[in-house]
Amino acid sequence: MNATLASLLKRPDLWQASATSDATHGIATGYAPLNASLHQGGWPTGALTELLCHQPGNGELQLLAPTLAQLSAAGRPVVLIAPPHLPYAPAWQHWNISLGHLLVVQTKTLRDQLWATEQGLRAISGGAILTWLTTANLSVPQLRKLQLAAQAGAGLAVLFRSWQAASQPSPAALRIAIESTADGCRLTILKQRGGWSGQSVRLRRPDSLSQRAMPTQQLPTPQPVCAMDSESDSVPPPRISPRAPHLSQALQ
Repeated sequence: MNATLASLLKRPDLWQASATSDATHGIATGYAPLNASLHQGGWPTGALTELLCHQPGNGELQLLAPTLAQLSAAGRPVVLIAPPHLPYAPAWQHWNISLGHLLVVQTKTLRDQLWATEQGLRAISGGAILTWLTTANLSVPQLRKLQLAAQAGAGLAVLFRSWQAASQPSPAALRIAIESTADGCRLTILKQRGGWSGQSVRLRRPDSLSQRAMPTQQLPTPQPVCAMDSESDSVPPPRISPRAPHLSQALQ
């Protein structure tokens, strides 16, 4: 075999049709039909996953709740970067996600958000980074930088993006479009590294995640671990508030 061709075939971002399913690097989703449709038997680690929604709040967090509960139970951090709403603490506790392992990072600019996401992805080990980029038009180099950071950290890396981003190229290993339904959601796998795309998976919302099962008591909401701000692209990377631990330390 030609040496150049052989080196190309060793690249992790190229898939051969003869490749078999590999479930050794996936985190179970909590939904058997979805696990069966994913090449690694669950959410990929060490790679970007893009969840495309019409708008934030279409069930994307409920889709991830079983996995986040697994990570939380194992003492792994769950980091939310620039969420559109402050997390509702009773809901997260109802989903069995420990608030002690939940970190919130608020940013004011896209530059700050991308920087925080990259640093978090590189620092995390076995936890999860969730970042909302639903209003941003991202370039391939920006996404590739996040993909390389995800590979370095080997955790669960999820980008929430707009439905319109489906037509744009992306180096993400997994891309799924989410449509909410009356009793759950319908997922369309747009792309998955090492597996087939085009599958449509309909999931019913578990009773434990239904709105009727939500507790009504008021509990303290998790506070942002840090706030980031930069005034222009000419300034150095944003500084984390001295009142909170450094992000890389908090994720260890």
